[in-house]
Amino acid sequence: MDCALDCSGYVPAERLCIEAARRKGKVAYVGECGDPLPVRVSPDLIRKGLTVIGSWHYNLNDFSLIMKVIQESSLIPLLISHVIPMSQIQKAFELSASHETAKVILKPWE
Repeated sequence: MDCALDCSGYVPAERLCIEAARRKGKVAYVGECGDPLPVRVSPDLIRKGLTVIGSWHYNLNDFSLIMKVIQESSLIPLLISHVIPMSQIQKAFELSASHETAKVILKPWE
């Protein structure tokens, strides 16, 4: 993979980005995490030649391209483990806090 992006702020997902990016690839982090990310500078960054960036937000001019990538990806169903109506938001919070889920999507009008 040329590039990897983590929006979750979940250390295993952040680590996966480093491992999945190809040699001379790029890794970007926008998800905030309070836990340390184990990075081995020499094998992870120097030998792979990775470019690593962090960003508090993304450029809104890129939104349509981001949405196109999401819509065309066959991997999206693997990233979403639960779709829950907003009326069951407490259940969604409990699932998310359990760390036994992927993305939990809330349906706001249900």
